[in-house]
Amino acid sequence: MNRIDRLTAILIHLQSKKIITAHELAERFNISKRTVYRDIRSLEAAGIPIGSEAGVGYFIVESYHLPPVGFSKEEASALLIANKLSEKLTDKSLQENLNSAIYKIRSILNISEKEFIENIDNHIEVFSSSPMQKSNIPNKIMDTILKGIDKKLALEIVYNSQAKNEDTCRLVEPVGICHYSFNWHLIAYCKLRNDYRDFRIDRIKNIKLSDKKFTIENKPSIRNYFNTLTYDNEVFLVRLLIDKEILPAINQAKYYFGFIEEKDFDKKVEMSFLSNSEDYIARWIITLLDKVEIIEPESLKSTIFEMIKKLQKKYYPS
Repeated sequence: MNRIDRLTAILIHLQSKKIITAHELAERFNISKRTVYRDIRSLEAAGIPIGSEAGVGYFIVESYHLPPVGFSKEEASALLIANKLSEKLTDKSLQENLNSAIYKIRSILNISEKEFIENIDNHIEVFSSSPMQKSNIPNKIMDTILKGIDKKLALEIVYNSQAKNEDTCRLVEPVGICHYSFNWHLIAYCKLRNDYRDFRIDRIKNIKLSDKKFTIENKPSIRNYFNTLTYDNEVFLVRLLIDKEILPAINQAKYYFGFIEEKDFDKKVEMSFLSNSEDYIARWIITLLDKVEIIEPESLKSTIFEMIKKLQKKYYPS
């Protein structure tokens, strides 16, 4: 990206949020903070009213607005693909809102970009679907959760626990939503359990905003929540060190066991999973033989050891 394109992109980025840090700009454009400072000064010299707060970040003065932003063919096709994915992965109301946004975006495309989108539209399909597509999912469920987060209002939900197959009424303070293991999840502080819980959104049978306000102070981010999971929670964190030579064989299978992220370490990869069953993930780990090492939890090693003893007893020659 040349400097002119980067300055334009930084200006658009500044208009996308209330306030943005130099670190965030440096990360997005893969430049140093010193370069960020120079680019900000260049934009100011060009007459762009950029404000700043020491130790906080930069912002565009509220009265300033960019002219309508154009889209490249690549950007337009990326939005089209994202829209088709969301059709299968979100609830009906969210999809309707996204469709409305996509039509607005299409309306400002130039002729060649519109023709490009029309030509490729019928050549992109997504066949997999999410439990969010089921007819018994409450209407506007994602919308209600996001409004609760925005207004800091607790949610009243009726939740079906898979383990006990029973419905319970809960008052929860939403932290956020995340997608893993092919499902959307609500992370929230549950007043019934007096702890943070992971609720699969497709198991929420009813939901509405309550009139009870909550504060976000001392509440963890979603990532921090997953980093501090314990067995008191319905799901727990599993970290494995896996030889790179077997990655092609497990690149698809890992998603069935709650894969969330990986880190590269020379000849090995550290993979993190969220699981609600030691037995389930242990059976898969056994198939990887000596190409995997368990980092945590320690109890998973004992579970696998007991499974191996059973196999040895059954198949060891007498």
